[in-house]
Amino acid sequence: MKKFALVLAAAAMVAGFASASYAETSGSATASVFVTVNPNIGIVVNSAVVDAGTVQTGDFSADIGFRVDANSQFINAFASASALYKGDNPNGTDVAPIELNLSKGIAIVPTQGNEVNAGDNIAAFSVTGDPIGLYPTMKTETITLESSQNNHFSQDVNMKVYWTQADPEKPQGQYSGKVALYVLL
Repeated sequence: MKKFALVLAAAAMVAGFASASYAETSGSATASVFVTVNPNIGIVVNSAVVDAGTVQTGDFSADIGFRVDANSQFINAFASASALYKGDNPNGTDVAPIELNLSKGIAIVPTQGNEVNAGDNIAAFSVTGDPIGLYPTMKTETITLESSQNNHFSQDVNMKVYWTQADPEKPQGQYSGKVALYVLL
């Protein structure tokens, strides 16, 4: 009887394997795939050296062009700028620098958009900024700019910075400093 039970069990196993080997000859399964596109933004300066012209006394400005590309129609922007120092030497103490005109702020103007909430594209100076190299700076508030493009911000942005040369006997020569535009999403 034991032999018969073993033979019967073996036959059942062979039948089970035989039926499994006669399964479908093809099959398929489906999976859904997704990806999330991260927010990103890039900025480059159009010209690394900007000539603000000549001045005897009074207010003057410089226009600095940047290219900003982002996959969002809104960007946040702030700027920092330094005074202008004789001989490109922010450590020099013999000649006082040409100071920023803090009352005018810095204009940050996109070519295809504007500041949100009917803003004027002027970022007011707010605090002492981080130095740019050896140049001490003043930093502006952050303003939000909206692109008129279709859900992205890919355009030139002009930054206008103002200085005041108040000394009628300021030694002649070149005075230079640093400016920076910061953009974030």
